[in-house]
Amino acid sequence: MSGFRIEFKKKEMSLMQDQEFLLSKIEIGEKIEELMGIVEQKLYPIIKGYSYPKEVLTKSGKISKGENYRGLPYYILDFPRKFGKEGVFAFRTMFWWGNFFSATLHLGGRYLKNRRETLLTNLENIRSSEVYICVHSTAWEYHYGEDNYLPAKQLKASQLQSIITTMPFVKISYRWPLDKYFELPDLVLSAFRQVQGWMVEQ
Repeated sequence: MSGFRIEFKKKEMSLMQDQEFLLSKIEIGEKIEELMGIVEQKLYPIIKGYSYPKEVLTKSGKISKGENYRGLPYYILDFPRKFGKEGVFAFRTMFWWGNFFSATLHLGGRYLKNRRETLLTNLENIRSSEVYICVHSTAWEYHYGEDNYLPAKQLKASQLQSIITTMPFVKISYRWPLDKYFELPDLVLSAFRQVQGWMVEQ
């Protein structure tokens, strides 16, 4: 180790010595989990009252968290949720530290196949809404860079039609600033009601 030297910047030393920040981060995380629980409670009645596939309705919501989505902590609620070989049917509410809240409908496999025609029927309704459409080749990115999500209003009808008919998955997403946390349960409920109106079981 001779000659090896590590230097911490002034800001790094300040953070290393700041116990309050990490204690506050823990408290914030607990409140985010509680908020996600309230979102699930809001969604439950409307989801249970609709004819979704049985396997989608057999599980309660799942709250997960991590420390490193693109370097930053996150919390997610998946409800309803089904991730399997036959496809994906999920509605994911997300908190991404320092960025946003979001809610995303994710359809893939047979769950998308059974709803393609209804989504196409609602093409203009989707394009005239405030949603974002995933244009990435992978389904597991959630940032709003132009290589991942584009506003539906920016897409031509032919572009959106191509996404719905040719992609192996479709993701329709909503985004809100973090200071809208007090409205989040109602915002997510409204978002789910809208996407629910764009899809039906075939």
